[in-house]
Amino acid sequence: MIFHFAWRNLTTRPLRTILGLVGLSIPVLGVLGLFSLSGGLRGLVTDTLGRIQGVMVVRQGAPTPVFSDLSADLGATLEKIPGVRVAAPEVWKVAPAVEGVAAFSVGGLAKGLWSKGPSKGFFDISVVVGEDIASHRRLKNAIGPKAILPPEQGGGRYLEPGDRGRPHVIISKRTAEMHRDAAGVPKRVGDTLRIGDKPFKIVGIYETKSMILDAVILMDIETARALLGVSEDTVSAYYLEMDDPSRMGQVAAAIEAAAPNVSAMRVSEFQAPYGAILDQLDTLLLMTVSLALAVGVVGIVNTMLMSTTERFVEFGVLRANGWSRADILALVTAESATLALMAGLLGSVLALAGIELANQFVGGGVRLPVTPGLFVAGLGLSTATGLLGGLYPAWQASQLVPMDAIRIGSR
Repeated sequence: MIFHFAWRNLTTRPLRTILGLVGLSIPVLGVLGLFSLSGGLRGLVTDTLGRIQGVMVVRQGAPTPVFSDLSADLGATLEKIPGVRVAAPEVWKVAPAVEGVAAFSVGGLAKGLWSKGPSKGFFDISVVVGEDIASHRRLKNAIGPKAILPPEQGGGRYLEPGDRGRPHVIISKRTAEMHRDAAGVPKRVGDTLRIGDKPFKIVGIYETKSMILDAVILMDIETARALLGVSEDTVSAYYLEMDDPSRMGQVAAAIEAAAPNVSAMRVSEFQAPYGAILDQLDTLLLMTVSLALAVGVVGIVNTMLMSTTERFVEFGVLRANGWSRADILALVTAESATLALMAGLLGSVLALAGIELANQFVGGGVRLPVTPGLFVAGLGLSTATGLLGGLYPAWQASQLVPMDAIRIGSR
């Protein structure tokens, strides 16, 4: 009976109910959307790193090869370790301005700081990777050669011995589309790509459909050193392929024992630094949506306070007809919970529809997850918020003495 009364009270005041629904459903929509985005980024990292089968040797403490520097002489030591089939040296650095478009820091805080020309977003930042062509051609499971587009799509070729020391690059299809000519045509094999103040000839175009891997511009290691100002006795990392992939852990431990101040990790283990960054992102998102939820609570409190104030006569009559204070408390609480549940349903449906729509346009290997858990979280969050916001109005209404409630409500 209490829920029947609660539903009737909500439907007899449709405007106020609609305003309450909108006020609480928007924070729910924001929460689910933001955490779906976080889940999509985690999935991207997991999927990307899971494709690469091998061990990466970097300087101890370096989160990624971009921030690592190792001796070029280390490669000979690594290849002598039992179980290591190939130790391929690489140079990794953030690319200088590509076609006059410079990178900037996370969030755009340094937009325009690195150059006077246009700048690009965080996920558009290009990374130059210089490969030792001879050793990389010995790899059996390298992703690069397999990712080259087929000839009918203008894929060109992968790096060859003849590219050593020459200004030849391989770029992703995404990079080609980012840097179009005056007629709007994407870069093609044979075109020139300017990196920094130097022109490079495009000899191949690849596609992995991962925004992480597709940010890489590949070239010979000597060419990369000359472009990036890296000395000949320095590399960023070594990519190791094993005789027996099942012994990666044992070989990695042997490498760290033989070579001090280095970390040897499976490529999939690089997920940890990315996970730490995403954990911080989740915290920031939680702080942001907490403010929105606080606004939702205030909206529920305001809606229920106005509702209870207008119904003092009704509460007085109910008390005079035998309703206890607990009954009045349960009635108002049921109203706020019902309103919050409907707001949760509305916010969750809008969020799920928005996520599905976003997935039609989001590229780069990002897939925003739509899970039952997300829907349940939206309902639980809104219901808890509604209950919290309805407690004070419910308590206030339950404290009224029947005759006082009728007298005050009749004014």
